[in-house]
Amino acid sequence: MVRFLSPLIAATAIVVSAVLPASADIQTLSADSAHTLVQRGELILLDVRTPSEWAMTGMPRDSVGANLQDVDFLAQARGAVLGDLEYPIAVICRAGNRSTEAAARLEAAGFAEIYEIAEGMVGLEGVGDGWIKRGLPTDQFLPPDY
Repeated sequence: MVRFLSPLIAATAIVVSAVLPASADIQTLSADSAHTLVQRGELILLDVRTPSEWAMTGMPRDSVGANLQDVDFLAQARGAVLGDLEYPIAVICRAGNRSTEAAARLEAAGFAEIYEIAEGMVGLEGVGDGWIKRGLPTDQFLPPDY
């Protein structure tokens, strides 16, 4: 019976791995590198902070705002890459906590190439100075008129 189960388990594992999408490998990216890749058109940068934070500091130049707290966060992320889950995407927040959660949610949703800017906008000791202290450009956030 054990001899029969072993090949059956191996065959099941092969079938399951062929059906399930491969999980993404979430990588860390410096703010400088992210800025360069965004400017080259090789990366979409999601700012996962809140609109009030965007208003206070601005958003990274050419980034897309996708508030992690919104119920449609994943839809916003899919829209940012025009539905191409293979397109490289990076996430940034204030100092690394929400970007970690955002990256995990993107991975679970099937995004293939995910980067986290762990130093965030304001920096994180031992990780990096952050977007603002590095002097990287920001765009002013203008809330929509309602």
